Formats: sequence, C-alpha cells, structure tokens
Amino acid sequence: MYNNSVSINVSDDSSDELPGKLRTRVRRKRKRFEHRGKTGFTRKFVKQLLRWGPILLLLAAGWLFFFEFYKLSWRTNSPPKKDPKLVTEKKPPANLNRLDPVTKVVHGVREPCLKLLPPEELEHLVPPKQRVPHDPIKEVVYITDTDSRYLEGNLTSEKALEATRFNLFTGYQTLKQRDLSFEVNETSEVHCGFCSEKGGFKISDEDKLYMRDCEAVVSTCAFGGGDDLYQPIGMSEQSLQKVCYVAFWDEVTLASQEAQGVKVGEDHFIGKWRIIIVKDLPFRDQRLNGKIPKMLPHRLFPNSRYSIWVDSKSQFRRDPLGVLEALLWRTGSVLAISEHGARSSVYDEAKAVVKKNKATPEEVEVQLTQYRKDGLPEDKRFNGKKALAEASIIVREHTPSTNLFMCIWFNEVVRFTSRDQLSFPYVLWRFKALKDVNLFPVCTRKDLVNSMVSLAIITVTLLSLFSPVPHQKESSRLSLALSFYIQQPKTGGSTSHRVAPSDAGALIFHRTLTEGPENTSQVVGKAEGFIIPIDHFAHSAFNIIYLTFHTQKHSGSLSIQAKDFAQNQKSELTVVGGTGSFAFVRGFAVFAQADNNPGSSSSSSSSDATYHIKLHLRFPNRSQTIPPG
Repeated sequence: MYNNSVSINVSDDSSDELPGKLRTRVRRKRKRFEHRGKTGFTRKFVKQLLRWGPILLLLAAGWLFFFEFYKLSWRTNSPPKKDPKLVTEKKPPANLNRLDPVTKVVHGVREPCLKLLPPEELEHLVPPKQRVPHDPIKEVVYITDTDSRYLEGNLTSEKALEATRFNLFTGYQTLKQRDLSFEVNETSEVHCGFCSEKGGFKISDEDKLYMRDCEAVVSTCAFGGGDDLYQPIGMSEQSLQKVCYVAFWDEVTLASQEAQGVKVGEDHFIGKWRIIIVKDLPFRDQRLNGKIPKMLPHRLFPNSRYSIWVDSKSQFRRDPLGVLEALLWRTGSVLAISEHGARSSVYDEAKAVVKKNKATPEEVEVQLTQYRKDGLPEDKRFNGKKALAEASIIVREHTPSTNLFMCIWFNEVVRFTSRDQLSFPYVLWRFKALKDVNLFPVCTRKDLVNSMVSLAIITVTLLSLFSPVPHQKESSRLSLALSFYIQQPKTGGSTSHRVAPSDAGALIFHRTLTEGPENTSQVVGKAEGFIIPIDHFAHSAFNIIYLTFHTQKHSGSLSIQAKDFAQNQKSELTVVGGTGSFAFVRGFAVFAQADNNPGSSSSSSSSDATYHIKLHLRFPNRSQTIPPG
C-alpha cells in the first residue's frame, strides 16, 4: 500500500524555483491578454469602418456638392453690387410685399389658411346678384340734429355727456335711445355720426363724388401723422377695375408724408390708393377719429355693397373679390371679422387693456359696470367661436342689419373707451338681428395681410435696449424731475419750417432746448415735432414733441404726446417713452409759456414764444405715481 505513494523532496532551492516559474507564466498570460484586447478593438474598428465608411463618404460628398451648388447659384442670381454712394432709397420692411400663403395642419395635412379661388376663376368672378331679402330690418334711419323730437327726454347729465365724448358729429344719444337701438324693427332709428354739418369730418365735394361711385371698397386711414401707406398687392385685374382703394388722411398726415418726400399726385392717387383728405376731425383722440372710416363705411360710401377695412399697420395682400367670395359668399355671411388670438372673455381683455395703459382703469370700470348690469356673461362664445374680435380687418356686406350693427358699435366706442375689442362682444351678444357672422381664425387674418406691427415693436424695443446709456445711475432712480426751455426761433433762422399752407394749420418745428429761459443759456438738446395751432401753441388740439438731450448728465430722447388741455397758460402732456437714459420712461410734462420777456408785445405769435417744460418722470418697474411739482 505504501509502495504506491510518491514522495516529494522539498528543499530551499526547489521552493524558490517553483514560484519563480509561476510568476513568469502569469506575466506572459497578462501580456497575451493585453495584446488580444488591442487586436479585438482594432478588428471591431476596422469592421465598423468597412460597414459605415461608404455611407460617411457619401454624406460628405453630398454635403460638398450641395455647398458648391449653393455658392454657384448665389453667385449667378445675386444682383450686381451697387455703389453705396448711389443708393439712397429707403429699404422696405422685411415682411413687405410677401405673397406666400400662410398654412395650417388639418388632420395631418398642411393646407392654406385662406382658400381662394384659382387665379383664372378670380379673373371672371362676378359678385352675386342682390340676395332675396331675409333681413328682419328693412330700413335704417339716421338721426340728425334737425330731428328736434330726439333732443328731449332722458338726457344724461352734462358731465356724463362730456365724459362719453358725444358732440355735434355723433349727436347726443341718451341711455333710452341706446337701449332702443338694440331692438329689432323693420324700421330702426339710430345715431350714426354726421349728425350736424358743424360736426366736422369734412370731405371735399370732388372726393364725395368719387366715393359715391364705389360699389366695393378697401379702405384704411392715418390721422395725426400716422403710419406709412403700404400698397395693396395680390389683386386681379378685375378687382382693380371694380374695387376702390381709399386711404383717409388728415392735414397733419399729409404734411408729414410730404416732409418725407411722399407726394399725392394731381389725380389724388398714391399708387393704387385714392387719398381722401379730411378736415376738421371731430375728436381730440386720434384713435376715435380712426373709428369713423373703420366702422361707418356705409355712411361714407352710400352706394357701396361691400367694404373691407384694413388697419394702417398692415399691407393688404389678397384679391378683394376673392376675399369676399371666401369669407362672405361661400359661407353665407354678411360680416367677417378676425377672432382674438389671445383671449375670449371681455373681462380678461379689460384687464389687459388697463395693464397695457390703453385706457384708464376708471373708464374701463364704467364700461364693465354697465355690461355687468346688462347681464353680459363672463365668457361669451358665438356659434362655438370666440366672441372677442381682433378687429384689424373687417369684411362685410352693407345690409340694413350690418349697418345698424356698426352704428351701435360706434356709439358704444364713443360712449365708453376707444378699445373696440371691449364693445364688440357686447353688441354681438345683445343685437339679436345679426346672425350670419363669420369669426374667422387668426391664421386667416395673417394670410390676408402682411403685418408691420411686430416689426415696429421689435424696432422700438431694440432702440430702447441698445441705445447708449452712459449714465446708468439716472435710470435707476425711482423718479426724476427736470426743467428746460424751448426757445423761440431766431429771426431769419431756420429753426422752424412750415410744411403746409397757412390754412392747413400744420406746423413741423425744430427748436433749441436750453437750461434757462434766456436764448443765450446753455444748450442741452433740441425739441422737434409737429403741432396744429388753434389759439396758442400750448393749446393745440394735437401735439407731438420729441426732446433729444446731449449733456454730461443726460443722453437720450423723450417722446411727449398731448393728454389734457386746460383753458389757461398751462397744458399737461403725457411722456410715452424714451431711449438712452430715458429708456421705457413714463410720466408727464407741464407745458407753459415762459415770461422771460415782459416787455414784449402780447400780440406776438404764440407759436414763436419760449416755453417752459417741467418733466416728471418715472422709470420701469415702479408702481408709485409721481406727485406734480
């Protein structure tokens, strides 16, 4: 049994030798393992390179081909370079003259927001014959001041009438007459502007004759300097022959445009627009003056069957007959207007109006109180759509119902605030005779016009953000009070330029701004703007003043507009914004004639006087008001 056993001699030499051999083998295995790892990675890399390499090469070749093709195409199509010294024309806005359609996705398919007829059908499109009368209102009688029976009865107080801005143009509608105007009768009587020959909004006889011949009209307006006039595009030859394009201007806008080199032709046209000059505007509020051509085209164009209103900040870019067919005839509607893009409740819109300083909280509250009293719902919808309208485009047929609707709407704007978005849902809700209303989506509105509003907002924002602000400490104050003088022009100088005849009454001025009342005082900047002198410079019906400062303490500009006018030697104007040190500033300015030359004749022209301006400014993100100083 023991003979099968094996004996192993262990000595110091053998014990040292065996471990040595084992360690050597381990190191060799590690070397072989590392070598195998590198080889595996290389093999995988080569394998992936062989697999994806051709695709990568193909992509690189395609990108290179596209890049070279783009360079070649750009060089071929790019216009020759012009000498910068010869280029003097003004660049149009980036979104001007665009005709590409605005589209939306419906059930996974992209389609145009406004589906017009093909061009060949538009060229032969004929307005439908007079529809079978189904309007519950057969006739609308417009009240004038000669109707003495309406001058008695439930008249509101003198203070209330003044607050509502009723005048000889609008007539003095009582609350009882307001309620009666909503009733549906075959013959309806309503105030609808032009209530007196002395009411204003005067148009020449030649222009009236032209307007009487318009059966369909596209209209816009610009009052008080206003906006640039954008030429309509995208119309057919038939529309050019059958549709009138009318732009209403006042004398200030005419003077302002002429100062910029825009001239009205001897035929009274600028491009495709017939320019109608309106004199003696009935309201101080230019927004309210703009409601007359916007809401009362049936009064201005008595023989017109159709009208399209376009705000002055938009360029109409579609065929008007095609728009009438798409929004009215095809849908069986008599009124088409864009629904609001952000809100649907009148009460939410009222909060936004106050927040954006488009109306005072007091006048908005008066309007909402009346609407709550009459039972207007919190969130009213019309046929499943928003009742809140955006109202920059109004397309309508001139029927008795639509005419009465627009008259009632206009009276609400005069009675309450100039924000027609607030009164539209109320009139639509209360006036039961008008049912065929097309509240088209915002997408359609964007297809109808090239809007310049967003571009203007961006420009103003960039101007305010990137204008130089060398003295940041000034704009960090809670408030700032300043006092300067607008100097009278020197005899024989060129500080004042009349750009309209004296009977027009429009004056564009350029004057020096100084620290003290003396004309030898330190010059701190300049004052520019335009006015309509009536009795005194400070009591003009409409003033716009731009103050520009260039001093060590102040660098930037201020924009000042008319607010309220007292019957004395002072006027309070509103500071509506600024740049530089005055970026986004708000406040008011007290404007008074300076008594720096007591010995001068009192009969001297007030437009040549020196004026003292006290500025009371507050800066962004400040809630407290500044007391008058």
